[in-house]
Amino acid sequence: MDGTLIDSALYWLSAYKNFVAHFNVPYVRDHIKLVDGKSMIQSAQIFKDIHNLPHSVEEILAHKVKTSDPIYTEHSLPVKGVVELMAKIRADNNKKTAIASGASLDRINIVLERFGWQNYFDTVVSTDHVAYKGKPDPAVFLYAARQLGVAPEECVVVEDSENGLEAAKNAGMRCVIRFDERWCHGDFSKADLMVQCLTDSKLHEFLGV
Repeated sequence: MDGTLIDSALYWLSAYKNFVAHFNVPYVRDHIKLVDGKSMIQSAQIFKDIHNLPHSVEEILAHKVKTSDPIYTEHSLPVKGVVELMAKIRADNNKKTAIASGASLDRINIVLERFGWQNYFDTVVSTDHVAYKGKPDPAVFLYAARQLGVAPEECVVVEDSENGLEAAKNAGMRCVIRFDERWCHGDFSKADLMVQCLTDSKLHEFLGV
């Protein structure tokens, strides 16, 4: 969802800087990659371990939720071209769609309700459904495929992170990377396609819409 449906990257960077300042630890950009695609519980544990914090995971998690809630309730807007692409995919009765995100289910639902996107997806999957196992673990993608009744090799994942790409490949799925130079970093050599914008005709051709 983040980075593929909604443009949230810069808001997350700002929230993360405020978050680390609260715990009086340094901002390290490389640490963001470690929590990319992880559940909130996983990312809180990683943050605690990296900085050897005395705070409980629950305390860290509560502050991270408080710091980042406005990203979903107020700030983020749809990625350019996403509504048109979702509408084209939805018009093809042979295609099924799912959100499979490291975000919590309540945050996914907030986004769907804000923008009226509920009818674009056959199912919505969060790390909440798979014991909070975040990417690069393939659990959310495999669970989504089962919910759709589709074999993994028939699925195409649209991602914006290296952890997401790894999760897709670990699930045996093809993967398109939406590359945003403000945010994306890492090795995307395993991607089946890379585009900078969802309006790119190569993406539409790849998806057959």
